[in-house]
Amino acid sequence: MVNTITFCMDNPIQTNGTDWMAEHVGRASVARMQRPGYYEILAYSDNAEDFPELSRMARQEENATYMKSIISEGVTAID
Repeated sequence: MVNTITFCMDNPIQTNGTDWMAEHVGRASVARMQRPGYYEILAYSDNAEDFPELSRMARQEENATYMKSIISEGVTAID
């Protein structure tokens, strides 16, 4: 299996969570909330085979969360 996870822990992406998810539908990410609505992205992937690894990583990283942008009947949400 090829690992297609992009790691950016040394230089996290600072972003508004809503914007990140709207721009990257189907992407899973590991992030830390900096303040309400704003996140520091630590790693991400568009490859569904990487999603379990990202989920494990989120559980292991302190104060991290697993985010996955999905659209269901026009609603984008954190999974």
